[in-house]
Amino acid sequence: MRTDQVTVVITETGDDVNAHVKGPLTPRTYETGDPSQRYRGIIEPLESRGLECVVDYGASDYIVNVLLADGSHLTISPPEDCGDYRPGSPPSWLVTRDHPDTPDLFEVAYDSEPHGPHAANGGSVVGLLAGVYGYLDRIDPGWRRAEATLLRAEALLRQAGFVKDLSAEHTSYRLPATLAESAQRQAAVARAVDALRAAGYGVACPTRAPGLLPAAGQPVVLGAPTAAVRREAALASTPSAGPAGEQRVAPGVPAPAVVAPPGVHRR
Repeated sequence: MRTDQVTVVITETGDDVNAHVKGPLTPRTYETGDPSQRYRGIIEPLESRGLECVVDYGASDYIVNVLLADGSHLTISPPEDCGDYRPGSPPSWLVTRDHPDTPDLFEVAYDSEPHGPHAANGGSVVGLLAGVYGYLDRIDPGWRRAEATLLRAEALLRQAGFVKDLSAEHTSYRLPATLAESAQRQAAVARAVDALRAAGYGVACPTRAPGLLPAAGQPVVLGAPTAAVRREAALASTPSAGPAGEQRVAPGVPAPAVVAPPGVHRR
């Protein structure tokens, strides 16, 4: 995964400044009633690491298919006939791997059902994701190359003063409460934006809240700091560029494409 395929989204809500590292897939939008929303805590960490996910209906509930580079896929599913539970929060998980063109390929990657090898994890999503990552390490160690690009972005956020938000369902960083002054928050965000852009990462600040944007009059863009971006920044400093802090996407920076996932076999 290249750095220009990764975007760090920085947002401000009240006194909280948060940063989310997004992988190459277009971030999902969840409509009311969308079954994908129940598995958001599973889908977003996987897709942020470049693993495409497709939600389908399985034997008795919705399942998540994770598409792999070799054409096979993992199927993440709740157990069958385990009684009532809150949608997206079953008492255990089963993860299997198969290939639509290779019927003989079938493996159990993770099983936290009562008599499974990971029974102690029960319905824990953290345990489930750890099991999936461990299985991928065994079958394709090269998949971590994509994760390394994401981890580097996280390291740059920490160097700028952000700390990991352990309460979030997926990878998220925030500015600590000790940075109470607006100027302190702005300086930390400026450090993060400068370091990320210098390394080739995209940065997005979908807000106009004062104190968050790294510098007044500079547009916040999506994509690497290309010549087109620098020209746009120069234009923003002139009176004709529009209001200070206006956010624009520079010419020549393509918008993320929506990838239509291929069909997968239902479990």
